[in-house]
Amino acid sequence: MNTIKNLLLIVSVGVLVASCSKASYRKTPGGMPYQHFKSGDTQQVKVGNFIKLSFAQKINDSVYFTTEGKMPIYIPVLAQTTPYDISEVWTKLHLGDSVATTQMMDTFIKRMPPGNIPPQFKKGDRILTYAKVLGIFTSDSAQVADKVKEEKIFEAAEVASIQKYLNDKKITTQRTKSGAFIEIINPGNGNLADSGKYVSVNYTGTTFDGKKFDSNTDPAFNHVQPYSFTVGIGEMIKGFDEAVSLLRPGGSAKVYIPSMLAYGERPPQGSPIRPYEKLIFEVAVVDLKDKAPAQPPMHPQPQPQKVDAPQPNK
Repeated sequence: MNTIKNLLLIVSVGVLVASCSKASYRKTPGGMPYQHFKSGDTQQVKVGNFIKLSFAQKINDSVYFTTEGKMPIYIPVLAQTTPYDISEVWTKLHLGDSVATTQMMDTFIKRMPPGNIPPQFKKGDRILTYAKVLGIFTSDSAQVADKVKEEKIFEAAEVASIQKYLNDKKITTQRTKSGAFIEIINPGNGNLADSGKYVSVNYTGTTFDGKKFDSNTDPAFNHVQPYSFTVGIGEMIKGFDEAVSLLRPGGSAKVYIPSMLAYGERPPQGSPIRPYEKLIFEVAVVDLKDKAPAQPPMHPQPQPQKVDAPQPNK
C-alpha cells in the first residue's frame, strides 16, 4: 500500500493519545515506529480479510484527516506490504486493537522520485497515524453489506446536519429527487433544463466552512467560461445535476449537497475536497439547447504515399 496515496485510514486522535502510555514503541521490518494497543479479542486480522477502520492522521500538530463524524474506512489486507508503511502491521492486529504509527517525511523524500511528494507534505514533517480495527470480514460481500449499512446511518446524520444548518440560517429550500437541498434564487424563464437538454452554466463551489474549491467565474481557477453538459446522463455529480434540472434559462440557485450526492469517498485526485465532504454550489443557467451540438465527423488523416528510395545506377 502506498503510504502517501493512502493516508486516509484512521481513528479519533484523542482515543489513542490518551492511551499512549500503555504500550512501548516497536519497529516494523521497514523501520516504521509503532505502538500496538491490544483489546484482548481473539479474532485476528489475516491476509485476504477486509478490515473496517476508524482513522485519524496528523501532520505535526495539525489534524489532516479523521473519520470521526464521517464514514469508517474499509480496506483489503494484502499479502504484499510496503516497507515503512502501516500495511506492515495489519496482520498483527485483532478486532478492537488500535495502532499508532510515526513516519518522517524525510524518509519518504529519500525513497521517492522528485515531484512525487504531495504539496501538503514538507521536509521535516512528522506524520502520525492512528487506526482502530472496528470489524474484520472474510469476504468482499460481507464488508460491502456492512458498508451499505454504515452509509445509511451516515447519510441520515449528514442530511440532519444540513437541515440544521439551513434552519439556523433561515434558508428555505426544496429537495431534489435524490435529496439535495436547492435554494432557488431566480427560477428563470422558458423551458426547464430537464433530462437530455444541453445546458451551459456558471458556477462556484465551496465547502460548508466557506472554502472555495472551484469556479468558472473566478479567474483564480483559470477557466472563466460557461460550462456545458447534457443534463441527466451522469456527466455531473448527482446533486448538482438534479438541481440544474429545476432551473430555466436565466435561473440561479444555491445547492446544498450531501457528500453521497457529491464525490462521496473519492473526491477528484488533487482536489482540496476531502472524502465524505458535503458541498455548496452557486449555479446560474446561461444557455439551454434541446440537445448537444453535433460533433464534427472525424475524417481519417491522409497518409503520405510511400515512395521507393531511388536505386543506384548499375
